[in-house]
Amino acid sequence: MLATLLSDFVTLFVIVDPIGIVPIFLAATTGMAGNDQRRVAWLATVISAAVLLAFMLVGRPLLHQLGIGTPAFQVAGGIVLFLVAMKMIFEGHEDVAGEERSKSVSEVAVFPVALPAIAGPGSILSVMLLAGDGTVSRSFSVALAAVLTLLACFACMLFATGLRRLLGKTGILVVSRVMGLLLAALSAQSIMDGLKLAFG
Repeated sequence: MLATLLSDFVTLFVIVDPIGIVPIFLAATTGMAGNDQRRVAWLATVISAAVLLAFMLVGRPLLHQLGIGTPAFQVAGGIVLFLVAMKMIFEGHEDVAGEERSKSVSEVAVFPVALPAIAGPGSILSVMLLAGDGTVSRSFSVALAAVLTLLACFACMLFATGLRRLLGKTGILVVSRVMGLLLAALSAQSIMDGLKLAFG
């Protein structure tokens, strides 16, 4: 049981990449007070947990009922991630600040932090596949691994507020652009994987 839990946790941790969420979180919460940033982090974690749990339990039958295959889901998720990456690369923090300030904590927590940064196509597909046949023991292991991964995400987002002060405006802008490029590459990989599944 412990070995299975460790395997599930490592899989989800690598796919979700809590450290990679930091620049997205920083870009999305530019101009917000520290308390609001912490509220965004907490709310995004809770929303992500709800989404992953829901897809773990009913994801496969739901997608099947809607006629949506895994490749289509991966390609769509990759496109959404690519749009987020383009915003990080070309708009940066200076252009986003006024826009994000006008958004509520819940809006920013839902998009882009919870969806698609944390509960993206990769993590959603992973919990569905790891849960397998949906037995109680298997579902419990995957759910616990997901909770541990989300707690890591929450810790990284809390750390991000201190990181913003440490790096300053210029440093965060550089990090945001670099991570935007990496996110664009990840989104392109997701699209290619989806197309490979569909036509390979």
